[in-house]
Amino acid sequence: MNVWLNGHILALEKAHISPLDRGFLFGDGIYEVVRFFDRTGMAMNAHIQRLERSLQLTHIKGFDAHTLPALCEQLLQAEHLRDACVYLQITRGVAATRAHMPPDTIQPTVFALAHASSALDTLTTAAPISLSVQPDHRWHRCEIKCTSLMGSILPMLEGRAHAAQEAILVRDGFVSEGSSSNIFIAHGNTISTPPIDTDPSILHGTMRTLAMDAAKQLGFEVSIRPIEESELATADEIWVTGSSRVLASCVALNGKVFGSGKPAKMACAVINGMRLAVENLLVKTP
Repeated sequence: MNVWLNGHILALEKAHISPLDRGFLFGDGIYEVVRFFDRTGMAMNAHIQRLERSLQLTHIKGFDAHTLPALCEQLLQAEHLRDACVYLQITRGVAATRAHMPPDTIQPTVFALAHASSALDTLTTAAPISLSVQPDHRWHRCEIKCTSLMGSILPMLEGRAHAAQEAILVRDGFVSEGSSSNIFIAHGNTISTPPIDTDPSILHGTMRTLAMDAAKQLGFEVSIRPIEESELATADEIWVTGSSRVLASCVALNGKVFGSGKPAKMACAVINGMRLAVENLLVKTP
């Protein structure tokens, strides 16, 4: 495997990062995950904007978010991949000693890797996913896509008791988001998802936006509003969206079969709409 490290593509076994890197010592870093179909990144502009936001909010300097497409293309070429996920991580960098306050002059550590993923023509139906509901004990700056993910991992581990693959997180009786995804519910012809500009905030999901666009194109009503935890039990459908999964449909909730136990009708229609939108993008891309 080849990886990107600080401007160079090299074999994974030759990639070395200092133990004094603040990403290792403090989780002081941010990341992005971009899904590629035929070398075209889904919602690339949204990823660039979110990466810029994370860099600004964390005061990490020395990396231009607009170089993300070129970085990804070089890595995909090196790995001979066309359908893939690219993971990018930027830490604040390496300081001379371990100290909570970083020095003014510090260069970020930039690391990226790619792995093969399914082709676009496989997105004909929403993937099934088992979910659990867990309390949201994370920090309150979830709009920053930071690498300090212990708060997201713990609810997923708790959900193992129900054989859950993802956790729906709840704050004060309201759904916030998933451990690594955004959440949607459907009642009748209406699809609802929590707002991203709440306090505390949630992640500005790129697939969240594409799913809402596809749902509107299909004639579904899309409502951005607070969702009460009690609505999960009465929803016709529950979805999760994210760059790796794209869109998955809940088939089990807290260890019990949800709905028909199969990917739901509206979810499958929306992921097909998302696939068509990407196909149109591929046609327009030289």
